[in-house]
Amino acid sequence: MPPESEILVTGASGMFGRALLKRWASAKKAEGVSLSGRHDTRACDLTSRAAVADLFKKNSRKLVIHAAAYSDVDGCERDPARAHAANALATQNLAQVCGSKNIPLVFISTDYVFDGRKSSAYAEADRTFPINIYGMTKLEGEVHALRCAAPSVVVRTSWLFGAENPNNFVNAILARLRREAVVAVLDDQEDAPTFVEDLAAAVEVIADSLLKKPLRGIFHVCNSGSATRHGMALKMKEWIGRGPARVEKADPGQVKGRLAVRPGHSVLSTKHFESSFGMKLRPWEEALEEYVRSCAS
Repeated sequence: MPPESEILVTGASGMFGRALLKRWASAKKAEGVSLSGRHDTRACDLTSRAAVADLFKKNSRKLVIHAAAYSDVDGCERDPARAHAANALATQNLAQVCGSKNIPLVFISTDYVFDGRKSSAYAEADRTFPINIYGMTKLEGEVHALRCAAPSVVVRTSWLFGAENPNNFVNAILARLRREAVVAVLDDQEDAPTFVEDLAAAVEVIADSLLKKPLRGIFHVCNSGSATRHGMALKMKEWIGRGPARVEKADPGQVKGRLAVRPGHSVLSTKHFESSFGMKLRPWEEALEEYVRSCAS
């Protein structure tokens, strides 16, 4: 069995997990685990207490970043039991082990813990009120993480995009813009699009701080500004600079398979994170343009 790395990253075969692991690759200080074991990660079912305990056998862990989740919002409505197991039970299992061994825990959460009725950006202290199963189970995960006996941090973020997921909204729209005459995109939600590379950089800063001193609380981390998905698609159309596609607004009632109610305005305020760590994430337009142009080159 290989030696345990100092930092354990769950959900490491996913878009954000892979971006985070890359930041520690040269130092070989982090190990990634995932349910599937894909992309050179260690396979582990985090809903099993025994399997989770096995990840800590050698007592060399110094930090856990829990990014694993069942994030299919409509899938959570179809299978609430799976959502609860992946988002709440798995977090509880990790929090219990981390607490017993005094290992700091970082839990990656979501803006969907809010109902989206607030007209301004949500602060960490605002009342949570999830309106779908995904948000409910992630909020339960937050509770388990913050009850951990060891130092623990919840990082809420939103609308992630990046290179590792072809089914991600941004990648899907880019593909449609190149092949379809009319691209209809929903305009019923406003949020902060967030580049996984920027989120990974911010979480690395939080991790470095946790490795030096105890820390507990919630931080909102996302690229600055806000947009609707329709607004993002218009920008992407502008940046790729080719293709016949026309971007139109889609009718939410005509979208197939959309079971979950979504918050209409769940933009997160990042002031607490910025003042605590002296780091400000760039505007979403800048991050998205960089990514879109890299895909086009």
